[in-house]
Amino acid sequence: MYAGENVIFSREQKVKKIVKLGAGKMEISGKIKFNYSAEVIWEAMHNPELLKNAIPGCQDLSLVANGEYDVELKLGVAAVKGDYTGKVKLKDLEVPYQYILNAEGSGKPGFVSAEMDCKIIPDGDGCQLIWECNADIGGMIAGVGSRVIGGIAKFMAGKFFKDMEKQLKTHQRI
Repeated sequence: MYAGENVIFSREQKVKKIVKLGAGKMEISGKIKFNYSAEVIWEAMHNPELLKNAIPGCQDLSLVANGEYDVELKLGVAAVKGDYTGKVKLKDLEVPYQYILNAEGSGKPGFVSAEMDCKIIPDGDGCQLIWECNADIGGMIAGVGSRVIGGIAKFMAGKFFKDMEKQLKTHQRI
């Protein structure tokens, strides 16, 4: 999938909407254009090794059941700085075009529970990944202003896609 292929991400990587709804609720969405087929991007977005190396602060990502993972993160970003443990579960898979990711995690700074709808849409020779996420946040991180949390969420989403680009460029077909 990756060896010898020229990996090019469009710079159309955008977090298009961040809305803090109050009472610890947040919505965030975005899209990114890839110059790869939906099948290649689907495989990359479901590859534990690539994900572990692309998720900001990921220390461990362990498959515990079909589509379920335990995750450990060590984040060093502003108000969310700290160690977190959590679970990720994939559901409603429509290979290679759509899935829903449920994630929950907690650490000293607080907790997050999120559901993200991911759609991979063919687009010419490549595809677009369009995602929408609803999250509940609590603890100290919920007390931080919406601009700060929104900025951190945007930064982390951008870092994930940038790091996934690096992973795609350097890995052999798996």
